Amino acid sequence: MAVLNTLSSGGFVIEDGAEPIESVAWLREFAAHYIAGWNSADADAVAACVTEDTVWHDPSMGEPARGRAGVAKFVTDTIVSFPDVVYTNPMPPMLTEDAMVAVVPWRMTGTHLGLIDPPGFAATGKRFDVMVIDLWQFRSGLIWRSRAVWDLQEMLLQLGLMPPRGSAAERAMAGAQRLKSKLGF
Repeated sequence: MAVLNTLSSGGFVIEDGAEPIESVAWLREFAAHYIAGWNSADADAVAACVTEDTVWHDPSMGEPARGRAGVAKFVTDTIVSFPDVVYTNPMPPMLTEDAMVAVVPWRMTGTHLGLIDPPGFAATGKRFDVMVIDLWQFRSGLIWRSRAVWDLQEMLLQLGLMPPRGSAAERAMAGAQRLKSKLGF
């Protein structure tokens, strides 16, 4: 098992059972089909790109989505929160040297127009623009394992769901954290 320990969102393991990816050309065609599902707000089309036993990690989720139903729910929840979300590829998908992992860069943009639940954030009407890197492992020509790597804090700042850097509110949050730590909570 090859292990990459450089991801800020945690280690990434190439699991036993992953199958080699046919070619970069095949991956580009697959990614185009996948992104078309996202951009047409078609949760079933995105879910059709994953195996029934997929495990789908995303920084915005407390626990990974599992299976096609879990992925479809994640897509639906994203569309409810950001109905105008658009995914583009700023550069083409790539393969690791052994063709066991697809590295797929995305640019994700949208406007926060619906509830984010959980945790229950009301719409702010603010736009976001973030870069995402997906790491995919395949089985039977479908995504079997997925890990999205992106800056959730940056998105929350853009949406106004975290105080701006250097603001009085940020300093107050830091003070509350220090007090909590000192009191042992």
